[in-house]
Amino acid sequence: MLNIIRAMSTKAIAYIPRYYDVGMNLSDDMFKGVYRDKLRHSSDLDEVMRRAKIMHVEKMLLTGSSLEESEWTLRNARQYNDEALHDDVDGHRVYPQLACTVGVHPCTVMEFEADPKSHLDKLRTLIGDYQGLVKAFGEIGLDYDRLNYTSADKQRQYFELQLKLACEFDLPLFLHMRNACDDFLSILVPFLDGSRSDGYRLKNKNCLVHSFSGTSDELKRILKHESLRISVNGCSLKTEENCKVASEIPLDRLLIETDSPWCEIKRTHASYRYVSRCPNEFYPLEYEEERKEGGNLHHLLPIPVMKAEKKVGKGLVKGRNEPCMVGFVAEVMSRLKGVEGRELIEAVWRNSEELFG
Repeated sequence: MLNIIRAMSTKAIAYIPRYYDVGMNLSDDMFKGVYRDKLRHSSDLDEVMRRAKIMHVEKMLLTGSSLEESEWTLRNARQYNDEALHDDVDGHRVYPQLACTVGVHPCTVMEFEADPKSHLDKLRTLIGDYQGLVKAFGEIGLDYDRLNYTSADKQRQYFELQLKLACEFDLPLFLHMRNACDDFLSILVPFLDGSRSDGYRLKNKNCLVHSFSGTSDELKRILKHESLRISVNGCSLKTEENCKVASEIPLDRLLIETDSPWCEIKRTHASYRYVSRCPNEFYPLEYEEERKEGGNLHHLLPIPVMKAEKKVGKGLVKGRNEPCMVGFVAEVMSRLKGVEGRELIEAVWRNSEELFG
């Protein structure tokens, strides 16, 4: 475990950031040590969670992409939250506080095909069984960039079906939209404004369009609906155009995420020039450089980084994103929007708390 050993300077640090990573895929095989169906190292989820907490991630929203993964994530999130109640020797939580979404991703909605009613019933039961831990309905929506997984027709069918189920609960929506803005809004908006002829209407109209990478026009169309908010990650910040669009997101509608183990900010991304090595205002403490058993230190964090097949001891895996890196998303957005780091961090924290608690 990394240990905080001293402040950035001899003066007291006036502000310690707090992050809410609103998109993390706890059930992904990479956190279990499996890459492209091959086991490369043992599960290091405990290490990932501890590292996130040390790097100021206070809360995380874990996303569900299928019935099975939603159930697995809820079960493990409950265990982590229970374990975190046993504080470490310094009196701090050892893990971030976790919350979850429940829903079926557009790329996996074919799991409804065998028996849609039964599948909906199972989702309904799962939400009921984990009241308090489930903070959003999702990840649901449309993805026209990956029609090789599910046809557009089937995506629309099961997006609408899941929205009908969402009407039964007082939960915000966690939404996915890729290259499908027209159909996305045409299906969603009637559930928001109550204009559907069958009477279905969402009790909770608050929505997060996560991992946004759309155009400026799409952003404006989404923001016309006051209950919709936007979250960004490394994949939202790849190109100069992406960065320009991201800069247009109003501060009071912005949230940040890692979508880990995916969507890291890479050296090839246009946004990379806005990040800096810690310590800085987004990671303001100095951290002990854990003695590496292999590999080199990460180029931005004082943590060893290794290829998956060479991972030994504690450290980051090359090419695998983690919640501890959400501060770099905050740093990029601070630079793009021209606001102080503290102002950006506190705004997105407040937005996240208001939406998910």
